[in-house]
Amino acid sequence: MRKGVTLPNICVKSNEPCEGPRLKRNLHWHHPAIYLTILLSIWIYIILALVLRKKATVWIPLSPQWWARRRRAIMIGWGAVALGVAMAIICPIVGNAIKYDVLVMGIPLGIVVALVGAIYGLMAARMVSSKKVDDEFVWIAGVHPAYVGALPVFEPWQPNPRLR
Repeated sequence: MRKGVTLPNICVKSNEPCEGPRLKRNLHWHHPAIYLTILLSIWIYIILALVLRKKATVWIPLSPQWWARRRRAIMIGWGAVALGVAMAIICPIVGNAIKYDVLVMGIPLGIVVALVGAIYGLMAARMVSSKKVDDEFVWIAGVHPAYVGALPVFEPWQPNPRLR
């Protein structure tokens, strides 16, 4: 799609008509070859990725069911993070009073639970992602196939009317 285009009021995940608020997504993309700089240094990669990335803002229409799914994923993710942090804090206190095994297993298990919860929350709450972004167009992944089929044919060789 072209940058700045308003998508129709149809949920991008379920292809059902929807009204109401849209989810604002700031999508970023950089060329995959930049990942090779990680072999040199992670700092070089970070600097190059931040400088060379392309950006686009997209307003995604979602049905109430997909809003609820997103909220549930965020709540589960944050709940797991809170549980993991609580385990890492409480286990040393309880471990001294009960057994040493609780202390040894509780802290690493709490850290793992918090990390898994954070990763789950980030991945499950993400509705769309960018496949590519350039100066004029955005390629989006995670959209229902029927939604894509209902959109007008993409013809990139046509000039952009905004640039005339």
